[in-house]
Amino acid sequence: MNGDSEGSTGRRGAFLREPQWVITIVAVLTSVGALVIGSYEAVLQREHDRASMWPHIELGITFTPKTSGMQVSNSGVGPAIVQSVLVSVDGRPTVSWPEVFTALLGAPARDYNNSSVGDRVIRAGETVDWFELPTKSLPPDIQTRIARAAIEICYASVYGEHWTVADSHAGQHSVWREVNRCPEPGARRSEF
Repeated sequence: MNGDSEGSTGRRGAFLREPQWVITIVAVLTSVGALVIGSYEAVLQREHDRASMWPHIELGITFTPKTSGMQVSNSGVGPAIVQSVLVSVDGRPTVSWPEVFTALLGAPARDYNNSSVGDRVIRAGETVDWFELPTKSLPPDIQTRIARAAIEICYASVYGEHWTVADSHAGQHSVWREVNRCPEPGARRSEF
């Protein structure tokens, strides 16, 4: 029994003394190490790419002596692909600014400008004037009235990540959250 174990140890020692086997083992270990490091670098690069293309939608309301309105801005570093826009007044969904203005002002707004943000790509650093009204046509309590409107915009990055920005009382406090996907448009297609 003693002779067998000495013989096998001797063969292992002879195996490790052969330069081609040592070179082969070192080459295999080096290749495995390079594969692990390369995979890790690919994961880090993907995370960096996502961070360098991150969109961030913000909602803003302005009141000037001439006009008042709302803007949608992308303060992120990548384009925002807007996939759904929901606007409601007093908890009831709406589909257009005239419907919102009528609910908030008690009458249709006659003189206003608007741009659509739904199904649109907003470039990094771009601001869209969502709507503008003449300030003189607004009632003194307009800020209280605007707070009755709730807005939610769902948007995606070029990497397919999705977020929503929601303001349950327009112009008071926005909340952002990551979501798995944007909601499908309802039966009533909005003009926002």
